[in-house]
Amino acid sequence: MPKTLFRTLWVFALMVFAALSWQWLEDGRTSIDPAENTVAMAKNQTDYYLEDFNIVNVDNHQGHVYELHGKTLSHYYNGGNSTVEQPIVRVYGAQQQHWQGSADSGEITADFSTLKLTGNVDLYRDRVSDQAPIQLETESITINNADNTMHTSDTVLIKSENWSFRANRMQADVNSGKLAFDTGVEADYELQ
Repeated sequence: MPKTLFRTLWVFALMVFAALSWQWLEDGRTSIDPAENTVAMAKNQTDYYLEDFNIVNVDNHQGHVYELHGKTLSHYYNGGNSTVEQPIVRVYGAQQQHWQGSADSGEITADFSTLKLTGNVDLYRDRVSDQAPIQLETESITINNADNTMHTSDTVLIKSENWSFRANRMQADVNSGKLAFDTGVEADYELQ
């Protein structure tokens, strides 16, 4: 009889353990954390983050539109925009001529249509047909990918082989290489 009693108690203990385990597993699968324990993706919270990244934007008709490299990229859930730390950019125009440069920071819109560079913006344009290469310095510049233009409301300093140029508010057409300025134009030219 003691053997039967021992087996009965053992089976009963296993059944209790199995029932408690089952209940514990069920509670774990179906329970929902209270709202205070969940993360609400607020506008200023990052939903993904990249380090030492490269982005290449390619258009079916004109090939490369731009390349972007940076130290970090932080994408924000609610606004959809991304911020870039230490961006290095190359913007392509017609016949693959391009501008390349860097800035302290940048911001990309959610649809990748606009890239704004800010802080110590330094851009360099390759030779365009009969135009010498130039270097452009400003505090901020916005690059519009849809129409391949750039613009800024800040002061711009442009340097070339034998001249320099300072102005306020600039528009640039990346495809044609043409630059237009609004006010405060000053230029220096050195004869060779």
